Amino acid sequence: MQTITHWLTANESVLAVLVTVGVAVLLVCCLECTKCGCRDKDEFFHRHEN
Repeated sequence: MQTITHWLTANESVLAVLVTVGVAVLLVCCLECTKCGCRDKDEFFHRHEN
């Protein structure tokens, strides 16, 4: 347990960078997915105007 604690304290900046990059990639993927034109083809999201 001490070795894990020591490793985490020694590499906390590396972990912070990895978490930040991971969150950034997730946000970019989610934003790209919301701009996808695939929703227009889906009947659930397609609005019928009468």
